Amino acid sequence: MTNFNTNEQTTSLRMIGWMGYGPSDNGTPSRTFQNGEIYEVPQSEADWLVGAGLAVRV
Repeated sequence: MTNFNTNEQTTSLRMIGWMGYGPSDNGTPSRTFQNGEIYEVPQSEADWLVGAGLAVRV
């Protein structure tokens, strides 16, 4: 599953935490990465998520 609109190369990650992101009107994130789920994300986002301890590469 991917939620990004970019031409950047992607990689697969398994979340070991959760992260909400995206615009909203009421403070609730429009999208959420769930703990234990696998996502296909852009390389730069993957580097940040792994570095923050929120994901591991699969």
